[in-house]
Amino acid sequence: MTRRTKIDLNLPSPFGAASLIEGYQKRYLPYFNNAPGVVLDIGCGHGGVLSSLKNAGIPSYGVDSSEAALRLCEEKGLEVRLGDAIGHLKELPSASLGGIFCAHVIEHMQPAGAIEFLKESCRVLKPGSRLIIITPNCKDLRTTERFWLDVTHVRPYPEKLLVPLLEREGFTVLAVAEDREPTNNIFERVAKTLLKLWFMGYMFRGDLVVIAEARPAARD
Repeated sequence: MTRRTKIDLNLPSPFGAASLIEGYQKRYLPYFNNAPGVVLDIGCGHGGVLSSLKNAGIPSYGVDSSEAALRLCEEKGLEVRLGDAIGHLKELPSASLGGIFCAHVIEHMQPAGAIEFLKESCRVLKPGSRLIIITPNCKDLRTTERFWLDVTHVRPYPEKLLVPLLEREGFTVLAVAEDREPTNNIFERVAKTLLKLWFMGYMFRGDLVVIAEARPAARD
């Protein structure tokens, strides 16, 4: 008998608890300390990162295309707006944001849309402001199947593609890293670490994280 995976397409991630994923993403908030303006969380989901930004005293707001997700954010007292990433950025004045956090959004875009997203992000960011992109890691063997379990995924954007695109559209890449693999407890963490070693580092690598800074020379 074939075992089938049941996926709730209404969830932000069918592969792990949103609270675990958002918890690991909080580590990137220091990149927005002393941001020269408001920080935008694109694809803010249930507002985990947005809540952390607010608690840290960093002026911020979120945008998401899910009305259900935005209702949850509003219940938490967070500032959110309904819309898609590119459409919202196009509505903003140039050099009007102090930072952008964007987790698990770019893989939902066609190549032309991803390039436009990066171009618009650079346009609306103030010089020296940071853009953080988190996306599935193509170096993890599980991505070959797991990526396509989300029917809204268009294509992966590996490091060797994403970094040159960012640099071409006016960013300086500050860091490229792999996020921690979400785990519920120490035993699961140890098990995943051992399996990662067994598969020569090609399993449980965590998401790809690229941190970039908008260059002043890229302005129109």
